[in-house]
Amino acid sequence: MLFLKNTSIDQILSMTEMIEVIEDTLKEIALGRGFEQPRRRIHHPNRMIFGILPGSVHGAMGAYIQTDLDRRIHHENVMIFSVDSGEPLILFQDCSINEYRTGAAGAIGAKYLARRDANRIAVLGSAVHAETQLKAVAAVRKLTEVWVFSPTPERRAAFAKKMEVDMQIPVHAVDSAEEALAHADIVITATNSRTPLFNGNRLVEGMHITSIANGDKTRPRQELDDTTIRRAEPIFVTSKETVCINESDIFRAVRDKVISWERVHEISSLLLGDVAGRTDDRQITLFKLQGTGIMDVAIGLKAYARLKDSSLAQKL
Repeated sequence: MLFLKNTSIDQILSMTEMIEVIEDTLKEIALGRGFEQPRRRIHHPNRMIFGILPGSVHGAMGAYIQTDLDRRIHHENVMIFSVDSGEPLILFQDCSINEYRTGAAGAIGAKYLARRDANRIAVLGSAVHAETQLKAVAAVRKLTEVWVFSPTPERRAAFAKKMEVDMQIPVHAVDSAEEALAHADIVITATNSRTPLFNGNRLVEGMHITSIANGDKTRPRQELDDTTIRRAEPIFVTSKETVCINESDIFRAVRDKVISWERVHEISSLLLGDVAGRTDDRQITLFKLQGTGIMDVAIGLKAYARLKDSSLAQKL
């Protein structure tokens, strides 16, 4: 088997390749050729968390495995096995697969749900997931300008400076979520917030929102308020099963009768053409993204095909 550590996945695969892999994987799930299970976590008394997300696609099976202690200690592993032999093929340790596959999945929402002329983006959050979400949207949309807000002025300023250099478009650090929203066609929320980031009444008709924070029953997250969820039509998620098991904000909105399940669809049904996406430029569309282990497996498998004949990964 191969072993790769501390090498970012974007050194092996381009963002465009990763978006293609995730889009294909979502279709495979809908067609019954991809298999996954929702995240499971063990919460140790010392606050260390062990999380695992298994999945199988294209002749490989494996899992994303996470250990985390309040983000002070944080490790991410992706391990891939052969379906035919059961033998391990490769172990990735701290290679940023999770961040990039989540970004790639988010880009699919913008690609299919944002208005055709959408090119201005608001980013709420300034950590690594905000960065990969923004880079991924830039791979499917020709962006012209970005506004970023996060609570710490120094962090949002640093994010704006870095992304402006990386993307070669204006990126503005602003003083509030509302100021960022005022300019945007596409809104990315990439935080770990337990309370809504903005008042849904501030959304303008025609916006698209991608929200990535889900949490679980023990660590609830709530980036969006009920008004945002109520105004959104249509609403897409990655996996209804994952939404229900984690009891995330869409689950709570249905439970509390803010919306009904009839308004919530899996993104794979859109990709297969079974459900309509945006049908009117005035709609506010929402992709409430849940990252799943099959995405990590698919990205890892694509990278393995490139690594197995190279000297970049260690052979064990």
